[in-house]
Amino acid sequence: MKRKGFTLIEMVVVLAVVSILVAILVPTIARHIKDAKITRAENEELVIASAILSLYKDVGRWPCTNANGPSGGVNRVLSGDVGDYVPPSADPASYPGSANWYSLNPTKQLHDYLYYNNPDNNTGAINQNESGQDYPTTGEYRWKGPYLDKRANLDPWGAQYVISARYFPGNSLTTVAQRAGHRVLILSPGINQVWETPFSDAVNRNTTPDDNVGGDDIGFVIYTND
Repeated sequence: MKRKGFTLIEMVVVLAVVSILVAILVPTIARHIKDAKITRAENEELVIASAILSLYKDVGRWPCTNANGPSGGVNRVLSGDVGDYVPPSADPASYPGSANWYSLNPTKQLHDYLYYNNPDNNTGAINQNESGQDYPTTGEYRWKGPYLDKRANLDPWGAQYVISARYFPGNSLTTVAQRAGHRVLILSPGINQVWETPFSDAVNRNTTPDDNVGGDDIGFVIYTND
C-alpha cells in the first residue's frame, strides 16, 4: 500500500492558519488576563474596605493608631508584611504629588488591626491583646477579629496596597479641617506599578477638596463621617 504524507503546500497552509489563529487569540487572552487582574485588585480593595468598616463597627476606632501607637498616629497603612514591595516610582510630571504615595512614614501593617489585635507599637503575633494598648477583648466595643482570612494582601502585580490612613477620623497627625480635604483611599499603583494619583498632605478644605484616582492606579474610597 502506498502511504501519502502532507505535501509542502499543505503544511504551509496549516502553519499559516495556526499563525493567524495565534495572532488573533494572543492579544485577546492577554487582554482577558489584564482585565482579570484589574477586577481582582478592585475586589480585594472592597474586601479590605469591608474589613475596616467591620473593625470600626466593633471597636469604634479606625485603623490609624491607638493611644500608644507609633508616633501618636500613622501616615499610611500597608496591606502586606513588613518588607513587602511598595513601588518607589511615580509620575510627578503628569500627576503632581503622586510621589507622596511612597513617602510613607510613619507606617503600620494592616494586619496589626485586622488579623491580629495589635494596634500599638508591636507588630504581628507578638504581644497581642495587651490591656490599655491594644483593642479591648471584653465588653461591647471589643475586637472580634480576625477580619481578614489572611494576614498579608498584595495586589495582582505583587505590590502592597497603600491606605491613606492619615485622614481617618481620630488620627492625631491631622486636624479636622485637614481631614475634611481628603478622602481615605485604598490604592494600588496598577499595571505599570507607577503611582499616578495626585496627592498632597498639605491639602485642606480651603484648596482642592478631594483625592481622585489617577492614571491606571486602582483605588477604593472609604467614606467616613468626619
